[in-house]
Amino acid sequence: DTSKVRAVAWDPSGTAALSLCPVPSKNAARPSISAAADEFLLDVFLSHDGTGCNAEETECLLRQLDARDDWIEEQAQSRHKKGKQSKSMITKLSMDYRAAVCECLMQLQAKQQKQQDMSDDDDNNDNSSNSDNLELLTLSFAISHLAEIFLLPSLSASSSSNFRGGLSAAAAATTNNSRLDDGPSGSLTADTIRYLRLHHSRSHALLDSPEVEELLSSDQPEYYKSSNSAIPGPFEYPYWNLILQLVKTGQLDNAWTVLTHHSACRHAEEAAMTGRPLTPEGEGFAVLRAILLSAPLPGGRGDDYCVDDAGLDDFLEEDILEREEKEARLNNGFNNNNDDEEEENVPPENINEQYVDGVPRNGYLLWEDRPRHADRLRKLRYLRDLRKCGQPSDESEYSSPTVLPEVYQPNSAMSIFHTWQDVIKREASFPSSGSSGGFGLGGGQGGALDALFRRFPPLQQILSVLVGKVPPNIANDPSLTWSETLLMELLYSRPDISPDDISARANAIMSRKGDGRKHALDEIILSIMSGSAGQVVETMFSLCGGSSGAALPATVTSLLCNLLIDAGCISSEEASSSSVNIQTELLILAAEAILSSFSVQEQSNVGVRAAVRLLLPHAPPKRVEGEVVYEPRISATIAEAISHRLPDTDAEARDLLHLCEEAIRLGSVRIADACESIAFSRASFHRSKGHLHREVYWLLRGMEILSNELPTQFQRKFGFACRRHFDALCENSANDLISKLASTTYATNGESKLEEEAFVSVLQAARNVLEAVVQDEDMASLLKGHMEANLLKYVVDIALADALGDTTKMASDIVRCLEERCLPGEEYGGVVSTLANPKMYAKLLHISVAILHKEESLFNGTMESTKCAFSVHGMHILMARLTQVLSWEGITTSSSAVPKTPTKERKEYFHAMRLTLCKGLMRAFASAQTNSSSEKDGKGGGVEQSLDDEVELMLSPCI
Repeated sequence: DTSKVRAVAWDPSGTAALSLCPVPSKNAARPSISAAADEFLLDVFLSHDGTGCNAEETECLLRQLDARDDWIEEQAQSRHKKGKQSKSMITKLSMDYRAAVCECLMQLQAKQQKQQDMSDDDDNNDNSSNSDNLELLTLSFAISHLAEIFLLPSLSASSSSNFRGGLSAAAAATTNNSRLDDGPSGSLTADTIRYLRLHHSRSHALLDSPEVEELLSSDQPEYYKSSNSAIPGPFEYPYWNLILQLVKTGQLDNAWTVLTHHSACRHAEEAAMTGRPLTPEGEGFAVLRAILLSAPLPGGRGDDYCVDDAGLDDFLEEDILEREEKEARLNNGFNNNNDDEEEENVPPENINEQYVDGVPRNGYLLWEDRPRHADRLRKLRYLRDLRKCGQPSDESEYSSPTVLPEVYQPNSAMSIFHTWQDVIKREASFPSSGSSGGFGLGGGQGGALDALFRRFPPLQQILSVLVGKVPPNIANDPSLTWSETLLMELLYSRPDISPDDISARANAIMSRKGDGRKHALDEIILSIMSGSAGQVVETMFSLCGGSSGAALPATVTSLLCNLLIDAGCISSEEASSSSVNIQTELLILAAEAILSSFSVQEQSNVGVRAAVRLLLPHAPPKRVEGEVVYEPRISATIAEAISHRLPDTDAEARDLLHLCEEAIRLGSVRIADACESIAFSRASFHRSKGHLHREVYWLLRGMEILSNELPTQFQRKFGFACRRHFDALCENSANDLISKLASTTYATNGESKLEEEAFVSVLQAARNVLEAVVQDEDMASLLKGHMEANLLKYVVDIALADALGDTTKMASDIVRCLEERCLPGEEYGGVVSTLANPKMYAKLLHISVAILHKEESLFNGTMESTKCAFSVHGMHILMARLTQVLSWEGITTSSSAVPKTPTKERKEYFHAMRLTLCKGLMRAFASAQTNSSSEKDGKGGGVEQSLDDEVELMLSPCI
């Protein structure tokens, strides 16, 4: 029953859309061509689930692919020059990935805020969906940040190894030297603190809240109260709770900024400005300022010059800062882009002015992986701020308080840290580490901060945290989170903690909070801190949207998995108990998510290119330990994506072909077949538009892919679809030109001449095809023995020679088209054939007879002066082809099962043709004899064959 058959086809404008025609009804009338579009509806299904991809996520995805491609290129160059690849490059690639996600998050948050400001009640559902996507991306950012800290090598790693292609996955897994495994004590503290601040701290949100803005704008913020304060803490007044929150996270720079709003601090500052002597409280604030702004805390104290919590500013701004500094040196310390508004800014204070003896202002950089490098960038930021204020920046006047080491040194960092804490204990009258006294005053002899402590008791409890002594009311505060407890321990009690002890301390702290049961996310964090790379991939896939069909989460998951495999953290090889290759599976899922997500929003061109770029580095065969490792599913996915896409422009098609060049060159035949289909689709498009030159160009590109770009053992001479259509184009062009030439220039009686313009048009079309072939440098040399291309060349030469009246040239080319030859090469298999198609024999014979008629009309009867454009060999070829034509026409004995009965006119026509050929043969003999005599007398040029040879050839069989 054919009534239920439905036509099915891929939508060429997309890559994941399958179109199904409606089931035809027996009673329904067939829709007319002019029917409205809505009268003939198609059912469209997606081969994969896609959720779309907004502009911000698309930019992030493409930035990550750009970073991955740049990393691959750098690794290849490094391997070519040094034979080794730096492990730190993997960490830099991870930072590039995170930078792209971080930028995307900021754009999405700004966009969400703008939508919330403009939204009404009808848009609540959309905002909720956007919030969910933002939360998933935020979680992905946090997981990738944690994995970078605990699983990837250090940026200062000096060891090198061949990651890609040099080691098997199993061997690579045993050579990973992550900072968790090889790092000295305290080497992960700074990065862990920054991670906890960025992803688990509440202080950033508090500083931007309206409540804090109102609090700081009051005359006495220390006594400010709110009926429903959002600032958590154990103290009565929100002001002290806010300072405590900042101290718990190590943001002492911000804590001092909040303290400057204290009414007593403002009064002390006014006294100092007027020259009046400072009160004990004023002296206490001065000491407190020196302590807070000199803190050598791991992760920085929150000023504008230390490493940001995301750990990306130094990485992203380094080149910009170096370039700006170079421009400033060329302009006497100024940049050319300074304007009047910048000169009105307040100049920054000297960031190297020492406040505490033995504690340099840049002491917090000693906890960094590369202290000297970080200090260099700190200095460049400071000099840039000077230039923004209209002041020249002279690097020679910048005096660093101390020369920092090149790499992290635990003893140096701890020495400065202990010096700072000893100053706090001395000035705050806290008990020294050797005292047996408990917490509180009385351990010293009247410190500078005692006056402040007596008047503001919460300040004493807050500052006790700085020396690692957490008062019970703070430690037992219900609002205290595990991350804040861990932060206080890492910042003030155990900054030199061993990397593998961090997860143990986090586990112990989590167990003490609440009812002792940890949340699922807490377990994930502990697992990653313990070095579980598999937990990273599992979390990204299950919780962060890697399996949701969304393009960006799936791509982030796949790229992060590849990163961990390249770093040797996990193996991509199939386990003995499973046939699943996790790397391949995640790559294919990500590619399918990209294709479907962009297809649903009608941006399939972007989706196909992004998916191909994602998969291509894993498509070609690779040599690992002497064996070729080939993943056919990757190549099949690329080929499928390309084959389902109909490029809209030549530029898109060229771009896709360029992307796949390397994979084809390395032997990926399936991708080569798909690229040929791209070339053929563009050729078909230009054929529909009548652009012959462009059609030939794309047909040649498809032929070149399979016959020239593939390795020798995989090459297919001239390909398939493109080759067949190119052959047909050349043959049809030649046939049309010969037909027009025969019917116009050499029209017989009873046939009307076509307009000369029509012939010129056909000739120009054939010349365009031929010129497109000749101008293609890559394919012209390969097409020298190509039958159809040579046929077109000779036919065009015949038409041009006719225009010039060169009958000898015409005769020579006609013979070349009609003579039989043994075709060499595997593509022809030694078959015997002529260049001209048998359908062209009669037309070529017609033109040949016309040439002989013209010669016969000029014949004066003397054999000595007779001339013939055809040689005896040429006449033999013409007569052999005439014999075949007469047999096909039924004039002579035919081998056809159904004998033809020619008309009287056809018989007379071919009889006259045979007679003309016989007369022409006579003149050919005479002309050949005359030329032979001239040659003997030394008066004429040589000929290719003697007369006896040509007669013998004519009387011999056809081949």
